[in-house]
Amino acid sequence: MSTKFSNTDHYDATPDQIMAMLSDAGYPDAKYKDLGDVSFTVSEHEASDNGLNVTVDRQVASNLPDLAKKALGETTKMKQTEVWRKDGDSYVGNMTIEASPVTITVTNTIKPSGDGSDWTSDFEIKAGVPLVGGKIEKMVMEETKTTLPKEKTFNDNWLSSH
Repeated sequence: MSTKFSNTDHYDATPDQIMAMLSDAGYPDAKYKDLGDVSFTVSEHEASDNGLNVTVDRQVASNLPDLAKKALGETTKMKQTEVWRKDGDSYVGNMTIEASPVTITVTNTIKPSGDGSDWTSDFEIKAGVPLVGGKIEKMVMEETKTTLPKEKTFNDNWLSSH
């Protein structure tokens, strides 16, 4: 089994402006510092006219209940890979976050909407832990949901200042 959920944020920017933000070489460092990652290394950040490839090794504090911390630890090491491509006037990005024993796959879509863009993220969380995997997935989902507004605020501030 797995746990799935979706999130949509509206931005006062075009899909091309959002992709320019994501493609800026300084963006990952600034974002992960702002989000409070324990440590991170951007090993790939390659932008082209048709998309973007990003790979980041991250270590974050496990802001999870004790049950999940027993399985995942006080900090969580994760490898995050993103592959974005242009799709007409939109962008589609496939992201995988590996944080053993949890794997999160995300399909991101940034498309024009009204005076800006809608960024929709469809998440699937899978925990490979017998008996308690579903509980861990739900805890990871709740933690992810608390991080999304922080990322949105960071992105809004970036877009308004760059």
